[in-house]
Amino acid sequence: MRRIKKKAKRLNNKSGLQINVNKSIECYKQGLEEGYQQGLDAGYKSFESNFEGTSIIIPCYNEVENVKQCIESIINYTNSFYEIIVVDNNSSDGIEQYMKQQGGMVKYHSLSHNHGFAGAANRGLMMAKGTTMLLLSNNVVCTDNWLDNMLISLQSNPGIGMVGAVSNGMNGDQRMETSYRNMEDMQEFATKNNISDPSRWRTAENLSKKCLLFRRELLEKVGFLDEGCLEGPYDENDYCIRVRLQGLSLVYAGDAFVHLISRDEEISSSEAQAAKEEAQLYYMDKWINPNKVLSDISNNNLLIQTDVSRSIRLHERRFGETAFYPQSIAVKGLTETIYWIEDCSRRPIKGKWEGPVIQLSQIALRQWTIGPELNEEEALLKLDLVRGGRKIAIHHGSICVKTNGDMYYMENGMKRAIVSPLAVEAWHMNMRPQVSLSVSELLDIPDGLPIIVPINLRQAL
Repeated sequence: MRRIKKKAKRLNNKSGLQINVNKSIECYKQGLEEGYQQGLDAGYKSFESNFEGTSIIIPCYNEVENVKQCIESIINYTNSFYEIIVVDNNSSDGIEQYMKQQGGMVKYHSLSHNHGFAGAANRGLMMAKGTTMLLLSNNVVCTDNWLDNMLISLQSNPGIGMVGAVSNGMNGDQRMETSYRNMEDMQEFATKNNISDPSRWRTAENLSKKCLLFRRELLEKVGFLDEGCLEGPYDENDYCIRVRLQGLSLVYAGDAFVHLISRDEEISSSEAQAAKEEAQLYYMDKWINPNKVLSDISNNNLLIQTDVSRSIRLHERRFGETAFYPQSIAVKGLTETIYWIEDCSRRPIKGKWEGPVIQLSQIALRQWTIGPELNEEEALLKLDLVRGGRKIAIHHGSICVKTNGDMYYMENGMKRAIVSPLAVEAWHMNMRPQVSLSVSELLDIPDGLPIIVPINLRQAL
């Protein structure tokens, strides 16, 4: 039976039409607001969630054509789950327009100033949602199985901290001599080379930041790159030392070859040269002798102590990089809250604080558990105790300087070697009292983990 259509009702006047229009607009606005709020709520709920894949972070500066080639090669030759994050150091080469053309397939952030590779990488690490993370030079061209083979290596042993690739353009053991003449030949070479083979994995003392893979857990332990090391290779060397301090090894995978686009060496400007010299000086002042620091820890077996005594337990590796920070100090993160650090916890100080405060990253702060609140009087008393060098434990809070210049921080019955004068300055230890102890007295005091310089952050991270 044929259905008879009902005639549409017509409005009798213009005022009725306007009322309907207004209702439609109101409904639209209400729906838009509710949809926005639902999206905002969903975003808040999922903010801390990560996906089972790799966040590929590409810092760049005025090399848009290389960035294009790098991204295209990732898309064409990557089988694992991934996201791409491009962080630009305030370029003027039109990269922002190119990023807009990607239709949201690539996360993109432009910094207001040039913060160097370390600064751009740190911003990318903040944006990353993957369970693994990979720092990648914008000059890299990816190849068959490049990421798969690196992931296999990383996941083969929890004792591996970071994995690097091999390439035609890297230095040291990661450099691979090649004879291909064009990109087509290069991909054929890489396909033959990148057959998974654990026998081609090798440990190393340093790894190149040009293609560097690690777990999210490592970031939560070690933290961000040090932005005091603006120029390479000091930023990568510094990070490798800090990873090794956690008792983790560095590995490069000979079965993961990537191509590095060669660049003509440009004549460095006087400003660029000055920046490089500043980074070198900072790195040398920070570590003095990093090999000795690593050797002393290894020889004294400090990283794997299982003694149940309180003083040793406080320095287990589970505290990450903060295990190499001193106690009895005041710190802060992004907010104005100041915390007093003791017994590997952070106690919020309520009220006025007169002493020095060290700015740290949020990652470092989270490594300390929250302790009970301190009022102003209690906090001041604790500061007076360490400034006066009163014997809570053996000269707790004091500095001991040997005749050869070696320095120790006395903490909870232990002596902790201070790796450099820069560490004394960074932690405001020059305001602490000094004690004079004989060689035999020092030998009787057990060793704790050394105290290192906190990283330099030129952004709010």
